[in-house]
Amino acid sequence: MRINPRSGRSITLYLLGPGDGIDMTTLLNSKPHEVAAAAIDDITLISVPLQAARDWIVLHPKFNRNFLPYLGEQIRKLEDLATDLALYDTMTRLARLILRHIAPHSPHAEDGKHHLKLIHNLHDESLARMVGSVRQVVNRHLQHWRKQNILHKGKFRTEVTELETLQEYAGDVTPEKDKKTGIT
Repeated sequence: MRINPRSGRSITLYLLGPGDGIDMTTLLNSKPHEVAAAAIDDITLISVPLQAARDWIVLHPKFNRNFLPYLGEQIRKLEDLATDLALYDTMTRLARLILRHIAPHSPHAEDGKHHLKLIHNLHDESLARMVGSVRQVVNRHLQHWRKQNILHKGKFRTEVTELETLQEYAGDVTPEKDKKTGIT
């Protein structure tokens, strides 16, 4: 997470899950990097001195073959965040965030809801930090989607009930052509 010391505004750069590393880009250069880590669940953290981690990468090519694709994935997530912040409004960014966290390969519930991973029980404030917004704006969008039955929230768990509609909000679905004009 990065925090503006003047305004107090913050943005979540990464939401990490089991097995993820904190601030892995620091391994690529020797410049100081200020970042604040905040745990939203109970965790066990393993800490390794920076130079020891760099030595490990050099001395263990097998580890390196797994590490580089992981690092590339983390850089891609930052690229996606930068793109979303620069090109999309808050509602679109929020829809894209939710879609990125639909649990892959999880069985589609009998009730037709798509389950989320990592963000299913986050407060609006945490979601707002992930999309570069504030709690009130994110709350308004989530309430709108709940009223439209696009999202369902129950027992501290948010689920997607109308995947295609949420994809439209995210801009992930190509609009259908008008049958009369042929224009999209």
